[in-house]
Amino acid sequence: MDMEIKVNDVQKAQQMESKAAPASGDESFKFTLISNIAEKDLQTKLNSMMEEITKQGEKIAKHMDIKDMKKYRTLVKGFLNEIVNRSHQFSRENFLDRRGRHRVYGIVRLVDKNLDELASELVKEEKDHIAIVSKIDDIRGLLLDVLT
Repeated sequence: MDMEIKVNDVQKAQQMESKAAPASGDESFKFTLISNIAEKDLQTKLNSMMEEITKQGEKIAKHMDIKDMKKYRTLVKGFLNEIVNRSHQFSRENFLDRRGRHRVYGIVRLVDKNLDELASELVKEEKDHIAIVSKIDDIRGLLLDVLT
């Protein structure tokens, strides 16, 4: 093998890359535009999901029924999955807390804990309406915290 050929090939490749550079500004603009549209679509979808979660939470507060709770849990899990799976599209710094940990995952754990507590309150013989409404408000607050 001749080393000189390899070096020449690398130099040719670098020259080709540098010739393509002027178009990259236009490409980065297109990418930025596409990612902004995608982020708006995601934000719209999350807002819509949040409205549905809020309505379902109101149903639970009125009827205190475990069937409503199952649907509520499914909606909340779907919302959180959307956030976690597509979180790379959020270019916000608040994904990290002051210690550099991922804040969203901490919120997901808190939401799970609150969902479990809400479910256990709903299956009690003597349901505490104030505790149920409080848990629903806590969960809604945590989900809104992820959005902002």
